Amino acid sequence: MYEKAYSIPLKGSISAKSNNLSILAQDSMNSYAVVGSYALHLTIMKGNNSFKELSIRVTSEDKKIPLNLIDAKFCIFKERAILVALSNKNIFFYNEDGSSLIYSYLLKDDTANPCAVISLNQNMVVVGTSVGFFLFFEVSSKGDKISLLTEIKEKSIQGSVTCLATDKKDSIICVGDSAGNCIIFDCQEIQNLKIANISRFSLSQNSVTCICMWKDFVITSYSHGVISIYDINQDCHLLDIHAHARYINSLDVCKDLLVSSGEDCFFRVWQLNEINKMIKVLFKKIFTKK
Repeated sequence: MYEKAYSIPLKGSISAKSNNLSILAQDSMNSYAVVGSYALHLTIMKGNNSFKELSIRVTSEDKKIPLNLIDAKFCIFKERAILVALSNKNIFFYNEDGSSLIYSYLLKDDTANPCAVISLNQNMVVVGTSVGFFLFFEVSSKGDKISLLTEIKEKSIQGSVTCLATDKKDSIICVGDSAGNCIIFDCQEIQNLKIANISRFSLSQNSVTCICMWKDFVITSYSHGVISIYDINQDCHLLDIHAHARYINSLDVCKDLLVSSGEDCFFRVWQLNEINKMIKVLFKKIFTKK
């Protein structure tokens, strides 16, 4: 039913971070970005063949000290896409093929680190931090103009922001934190730079590792191997799945399929069913080294 299609070559080793893969799908080419400890690795594939491979090393302002990378994501807008990389204190904005640095921002709070990034609406980039506040950046449709709009502190976030997700309409932001909370924000007033807390649920004291949206459901994974599903419309917790024996490091949804992988060396494909609120495993495979 499932088979390996092709491999994606990378210029260097990959860090064991949650959801450490970002994809930019285009008509004729697909771009894949992952982070290593001190480099962002980018591969552009044309069909099944590698078209371009590069490693981007970020350094301090004097270009002498390499910076540890935390995350990298493609932020896709209507008229353009950019690649955003997070280091211990800096946020770097690159053009989509990684060939040039557009803008960089240094966090002014010495206690904060950027932890997660996501695009919002037609021109915003949102960065969550280790102390629970958010940075909102505005990206121009053309050119190099990127500016910080505001910082918003949210008291309901009790730990470091670990992951972010939005629905297809960009009407809500889902936030996972290191204290095991999932917080859902209404983005209807985002143009006025306000976020209204509409729901918060805490099902575990274990860190939220990944979060994604499926229809009107929030799907979260935790460091102790559990996947939880939450119904936004009914404002209720539906079910828990003891999906993996160890830390879950990736979740993704495609149509009615959920894919998870964990440090137990398994990846699993789950069938989601909205009618009877059930979920079942369709396929599983253990990772092996050759």
